[in-house]
Amino acid sequence: MLAVAGIGLSVWAFALELIDLRDRSESRERITAACAGLIDPDPVLGLNGGGVNKVKLSDEHEADTEERSSGCFVYRVGDPGTTYGHFSLALVRHAVDPDAVETEEDETEIDEESDRPFRSPYTDDEPTVVVRHALPHPLGDGRLGDYDEYKVTARALCEKGGAVSSIEATAVAQYDEPVTSEDRRTLAGLARQAADRAAGRTGCKAELPELPATLAEPKLELGAPASTGGTCAWYRRFLTTEGRGQLPDRALAAPAGRASDHDACVLAVGEKETRRIFPGYAKSADHPQNLQDVLKYSPWWVKTETYVGDGTRGLLSNETLGPAELAPGTAGTDSSGIWWASSVCGGRPAVHVMWVAYPYDRIVADRLEALFRAYVDDAAERRGCTGVTFPEKADFARS
Repeated sequence: MLAVAGIGLSVWAFALELIDLRDRSESRERITAACAGLIDPDPVLGLNGGGVNKVKLSDEHEADTEERSSGCFVYRVGDPGTTYGHFSLALVRHAVDPDAVETEEDETEIDEESDRPFRSPYTDDEPTVVVRHALPHPLGDGRLGDYDEYKVTARALCEKGGAVSSIEATAVAQYDEPVTSEDRRTLAGLARQAADRAAGRTGCKAELPELPATLAEPKLELGAPASTGGTCAWYRRFLTTEGRGQLPDRALAAPAGRASDHDACVLAVGEKETRRIFPGYAKSADHPQNLQDVLKYSPWWVKTETYVGDGTRGLLSNETLGPAELAPGTAGTDSSGIWWASSVCGGRPAVHVMWVAYPYDRIVADRLEALFRAYVDDAAERRGCTGVTFPEKADFARS
């Protein structure tokens, strides 16, 4: 009887294995079809610990290199009737012709709520000096693209003479668990593979750099400016020569890539400094914030960011009086605490942005021009940019 039972269990195990193999084969075919063959399916199935044999693809998304913007979304199938986010791929094709219909669709609001560096409210056991998302980190020197804590973007910069300027592929981990260093490298490989294959199909002649040997772990917690480097090294040097006063005492940087198309630095005022500065602010302001609201919901901060190449197209600030266009070759300010300058980096346009939280922009108004110039000078020098255009002096005379 025991022998018969053992045989029965072996048959059942074999049957389950066949089902898993069938599910995995079908899943590979679904991923290949929905993602237009731009990526190999096995690395996708291996994300988040592997063991994913059965997936479902979104009916609303399908990658297509003929479209300006497209992508695919992969769900992991769990117990009957349940699905979970697993992976997505986004593909963007930028045309050379600035008057092309698809070019007119390029539009990025740089000051949406999700772009604010801090989430709110904070829990009692969470410090306010933790950002909601990691800053973009360069893949190598940045020519290949960038990454953060859950996604990787690879770019194929096309040679001149074709209709396509660049191809951008973003591989995203859609599961809730923290992305491991192994998964981050898998995402980087998938993003590079998709950008490379899409470039080949669209007549974009591009040589993509290989992946770097290591990918630094993205951080969320700010530290002292004296120990910061990378994309915030300019701020450390600025404080050394100019002094801090009421400027931020916390900073978060990412590695600085000489060829990065997108990087950023976040500065913030910690709790102790906020308590020191607040009485003077409250005394001079007509309608001051509540101190606890500042500490709990809206810490004072400064964010600097640079965009290069096709990433400069359609940059907008969503100010109250109407969107302001942060166009290459221009400089200025808006009514919502944003200043921008522009330059040319290796023949490609660049836009340099500083965004200051309200009402902190009023508190440090007399320091903003020097602060912004120090940032732009560093960002331009690091990339070898020329033709820097700054806002007028009056643009910094805010009250």
